Amino acid sequence: MSRRIEIIGAGPAGLYVARLLKLKQPALQVIVHERLSAGAATFGFGVGLTEATMRNLVSADPETAEQIRAASFAGHTLTFRRDDTPDVTLHGARNLAIGRATLLSILTDAATRVGVEINNGVKADLADTDQADVVIAADGVRSRTRQKLSADLGVHEALGRSRFVWCGVDFAVESAFFAAVDAPEGLFVAHAYPYAEDRSTFLIEVDEQTWESADLAALDALVPPGHTDQASVEMLNRVFRESLAGRPLLTNRTRWGRFTALSLDRWSAGNTVLIGDAAHTAHYTLGSGTKLALEDAIALAEALTGESSIAAAFTVYEDLRRAPVERFKRLAGRSQAWWESYRRRADRSTPELALSYMTRAGNLGIEDYARDQLETVRAALAWLGNDVPSTPGTLDDWVLSRQLPTLGLSCRLVDAATLARETDHETIEWNSADVWGSDARAKVDQAARRSGLPLVVEGASDLESIGARIDFAERVHIETDRVVGVRLPAEARAQAAAAIGARRADFIVTA
Repeated sequence: MSRRIEIIGAGPAGLYVARLLKLKQPALQVIVHERLSAGAATFGFGVGLTEATMRNLVSADPETAEQIRAASFAGHTLTFRRDDTPDVTLHGARNLAIGRATLLSILTDAATRVGVEINNGVKADLADTDQADVVIAADGVRSRTRQKLSADLGVHEALGRSRFVWCGVDFAVESAFFAAVDAPEGLFVAHAYPYAEDRSTFLIEVDEQTWESADLAALDALVPPGHTDQASVEMLNRVFRESLAGRPLLTNRTRWGRFTALSLDRWSAGNTVLIGDAAHTAHYTLGSGTKLALEDAIALAEALTGESSIAAAFTVYEDLRRAPVERFKRLAGRSQAWWESYRRRADRSTPELALSYMTRAGNLGIEDYARDQLETVRAALAWLGNDVPSTPGTLDDWVLSRQLPTLGLSCRLVDAATLARETDHETIEWNSADVWGSDARAKVDQAARRSGLPLVVEGASDLESIGARIDFAERVHIETDRVVGVRLPAEARAQAAAAIGARRADFIVTA
């Protein structure tokens, strides 16, 4: 089909798709253009990979997968840390991380070994690729290619509410952890994980309240482009002194940013196709953009070498990848919203926060977490009664069977007909994933002003809407004194139990 393929960007997506294309069709001419010079310091510290992604890499390219695994740091648990309370384990040793520079080195060598031509120090543009049969835009979240093709692609971008900085430390933390520190300057949350014997990623987030109380905007305004916000870093060294063991944070053009949620209506235009962060982003608190980038590369290489036309290949690639990417983005969006609203749950016990965290995205339920950390789950559910079961597989039923005395209900799972018969209530419809935005604020204010009747949040039946109304119910629950229920399909039993157990809702209504 295509004889000359040019790739803009030598990140993980660009390098890996280049190698896979040459492996599948050695006669192809594959050229990668990278704006950074060879040997130039790359941005970033460590990146995480899941075992599911590693299995995909093994299937596509066993040699490179083995090299990546050999260079990765594995075997650390994930814990939740707070001031003056014992750590709580979130899950066991199933994490895998690798330094971004190490990963790029492996992928660069792997690509050149099979004959990929890599042009470093070349700031390539679409106009420079007019000889290519196919152009693959792998130029990241700030993609200049996407910007030029925006009218054809249908670009949607939304900025997150929190600010964050990527840092590192010069030692491997004992386990991956989240650490919340309530300092005089404000509330700071760190996400840390080891990626080498002597290195860890240390990402720090602040919400709008801390951004203002710590006067971080003023510090940020003094930093020239491409430089590190050293004043903020010194503050963070003080705030996280204990977690850092007194050592300084490592920086790399470190300054405050806001996450950009990016999606496209179409991933290709003409002979150009986008891949990785150039095409889509998913919030870092759930996983790694590198995971999505590598899996995109596998699908695109398969499509380009397996279809008879460029148009057909692009269609197959997008058909293969859009559904899993959108699912991951949906889960990551709920995770992002949980962290951006973390302050509103900060007064809960550490086990309760852990359960809320583990069930935040909707892909894990109470029983899933209990199979790994039963005693933490039992402690988190103690507010529902002192007879929490010791068998993980019975916890959902137990949670849903708890009485709700304020409504005179014998259990917290009730069908709509029974609810209508036994108590008056009001309903409100909500389907938007933006449960902490201004539109939601108006709805919550409306709920607070209205009667004290129980409120049932209803909405559409798709998965995104179901998650949105559970999260909206939590906001109503936190900010008003209303008793709040959520209408869910009967098959969403695990989500129903998690909504109750993690205090997102008081009861669940089924059709």
